[in-house]
Amino acid sequence: MAAVIAALVAVLLVPVSYGSDVCADVYVIGARGSGQPDGFGPQAGPVVDSIEASLQGRGLTVESAPLDYPAISVSDSFGLVLLTGDYARSVRAGVIELIAEMTRVARECPESDLVLVGYSQGAQVIKVALEELPPIHRISGIVLLADPTRDRNQIGIARLGDPSVERSGSFGPVALLDHFRSVAVDICAAGDGVCDRGRSSLVAHVEGYVDAPSLVRPIIEAEFEDRLRTLSGLR
Repeated sequence: MAAVIAALVAVLLVPVSYGSDVCADVYVIGARGSGQPDGFGPQAGPVVDSIEASLQGRGLTVESAPLDYPAISVSDSFGLVLLTGDYARSVRAGVIELIAEMTRVARECPESDLVLVGYSQGAQVIKVALEELPPIHRISGIVLLADPTRDRNQIGIARLGDPSVERSGSFGPVALLDHFRSVAVDICAAGDGVCDRGRSSLVAHVEGYVDAPSLVRPIIEAEFEDRLRTLSGLR
């Protein structure tokens, strides 16, 4: 029995697998939104796929994995999870997992770059995690979709989507640290009341991000131009 328990513990402690024992040039971590099943989710997933295909097409090795965290639903309880603290605990669980994953990549593959993609609650998880992250990580891209903590006054971030969006997110503004702003992309769809508290469309929150992959792709490609030139000189 002791041997069986030890084997189960060993399995549970295995980190997220990116499918290779060799360090990739780029690791993409995607964080799904509230109430979405395991995986990247229908909004973040296509963005992750687009980034991976684009960078691989330019000669980089890329591995991607979804963040394993509760992503608790807000709508199923009519928002009561915001009052009970369950939502905050879900975000905290995501923050802990994301920091652990980024730290693992930084330790095992110090020359690899990280790209983070988060939708809704997943975007909030990313922003909170970056506030607590030690400055040892190579983060070359941050994509925030429908960020409920969007800060409309923060400069230095590439903002895409609805040009008329003027308000911060529905959960109040949280600023990105200065050294992350230059690699961050913020997309708030027209009418999305989660990332723009002056709006009220839940349909926009769900369906307004179909163009996100094509919007994000050239920005991420531009972020990797220097890395690509360096690699081309070495190969």
